[in-house]
Amino acid sequence: MICFFTVSKLHYKTIIVSLVLILLFSFFWIFNYVNADNESYINVPIIMYHSVLKSQSGDYIVHPEVLENDLAYISSKGYTTITMTDLINYVYKDTPLPKKPIIITFDDGHYNNLGYAVPLLKKYNMKAVVSIVGKYTDTFSNSDEANLNYGYLRWKDIKQLIDDGTIEFQNHTYNLHSIGSRKGCMKKKTESLEDYTTLLSQDINKLQKEFINNTNYTPNTFTYPYGAISKESLNIIKTLGFKASLSCNAGVNHITKNKDCLYGLKRNNRPNDISTYLFFKNLLL
Repeated sequence: MICFFTVSKLHYKTIIVSLVLILLFSFFWIFNYVNADNESYINVPIIMYHSVLKSQSGDYIVHPEVLENDLAYISSKGYTTITMTDLINYVYKDTPLPKKPIIITFDDGHYNNLGYAVPLLKKYNMKAVVSIVGKYTDTFSNSDEANLNYGYLRWKDIKQLIDDGTIEFQNHTYNLHSIGSRKGCMKKKTESLEDYTTLLSQDINKLQKEFINNTNYTPNTFTYPYGAISKESLNIIKTLGFKASLSCNAGVNHITKNKDCLYGLKRNNRPNDISTYLFFKNLLL
């Protein structure tokens, strides 16, 4: 009688433990592979850099050694860099992606991206996305000045990098990268939708046309200056033909086959004053 009770109790515990493990596994599977709309998704972290300098550092300037540590860490974790076109083709055409995709972005088109970032990207066999401000590129193309400390990529640099294949370029507005009466390309409260549509369309299209004229290439992604997004801008950039947009909101993207998931993609700004491990610990598996 005592023996029977002991065996039954052990059997009961075994069943409970098994059920708990099954439930935990089911929850883990659902959490990782199914979103709220019951669509399967993949995780795609996007890292946001700006300037790369040896002489300065800050929230938007990293030392080349920091960048190299980051790239080495990304590689050690088994991630493969992809471009925005790769991501768009995955959603639109079901083109396969690597097992652990990641996107590296640089905003504004600093000349030091060519001087410091590109050699490191090549060293680790990686690609990146650079979003340029058209006015900056025109200014330095006209002066033909190439300065790592304050310069911006010229059109001949951009053409060279497109041909090289290491960098994919995207649209960061022609001349709306400023904070004054308007923050970036946001709609003013007193501005009519018609006036806002005209202003944003003309600015973005100006840079699109300059890309075509100077490089025979057309960007497919719009990058919001300062991450300042107006809800009215979504239909405008869709109408202009952009298939994706990049924000400055932090987090990891859950990419489904729903095309709308490509707009307002999250990115994680990389400051200089934090270790590679601490920066990436909640972003990479």
